[in-house]
Amino acid sequence: MTEKTPLTVVVRRRWNDPHSAKVPLAAVREVVIKNDPGGICGPIPRPFPYARVWCDQLLDGRAIHLCDPATAPHEVHLCVLEADNSPEINAWIRGKLRRPATPI
Repeated sequence: MTEKTPLTVVVRRRWNDPHSAKVPLAAVREVVIKNDPGGICGPIPRPFPYARVWCDQLLDGRAIHLCDPATAPHEVHLCVLEADNSPEINAWIRGKLRRPATPI
């Protein structure tokens, strides 16, 4: 009997961040399409899926979030790039996207 490895999602702080991290699929929540970079960042070329994750769920790549242990864990909003993830993960992400409410 083999133990099944939990699925992980590769995330980045921004769509063009050279650094990435992995998080368990179960830790990914509130997936939305974001087309505004927020803050003082430059514009993004197209909308990308972003998800909320608690920083203590980062499995590797902790450099994408500079954490103050005194106030941890922190909620971070991270980009999920299709090119970084498997078709299975990408399908799951698409299925979790929050859709706007349909007009009555």
